[in-house]
Amino acid sequence: MSDAATERAPARGGRKPSSGPRAVPAMVDRLRELAQDRDQVSFDQLVQTMGQQGNAPLLMVCALLMISPIGMIPGVGGALGVVVAIVGFQILMRQTRIDLPHFIGKRCIPARHIRKTADKIHPAADFLRRFLHVRLTSLAEGRASLSVVAVILMLGGGSLLVLGAIPVATPLIGLPVAVYAFGIIARDGAVVAGGHVLVVLVTAGIWYFRAQTGG
Repeated sequence: MSDAATERAPARGGRKPSSGPRAVPAMVDRLRELAQDRDQVSFDQLVQTMGQQGNAPLLMVCALLMISPIGMIPGVGGALGVVVAIVGFQILMRQTRIDLPHFIGKRCIPARHIRKTADKIHPAADFLRRFLHVRLTSLAEGRASLSVVAVILMLGGGSLLVLGAIPVATPLIGLPVAVYAFGIIARDGAVVAGGHVLVVLVTAGIWYFRAQTGG
């Protein structure tokens, strides 16, 4: 069966696929379900639920939270950065099980913020799905390409422990992380390549902002 046919075919048991373009809005639905009927969502719950789908879905959710106003909550941006760095390490080591440090895992995010974010993002995720295609898969799945992405994730996520005090740092770093996650989940190497370009632009933007503010 071809890649295109695989992407079109429904998953066994009626479940949505965990990879391919259709998986992007499916992951947003999963995030909304996680926050349903809860007051708080801990990072441990986030990792245990989204991490079951693999590293890329967890990466995508963290990136979406970084881009949203949730990433601006004091302390949350740095915690999300640590998770992103850990996911990058797991990708580099070709592992999927993630154990968060206790001080990160116990930190909570208001569930209402997560639900609101998922509701806002879902239409955009569904729209973007139409432009995602299974192509250049060596960039989205190849060992060498994923190793490069993993190192970038480790550096970018870890940098938020220092840059988290800059208001725009968390959403700016979250942008290329989201692009990488979309590309890996959708198996779209062209999107992963776009993530590399975005990393260069974001890095330049952050350094320029620090220079202008004397940071």
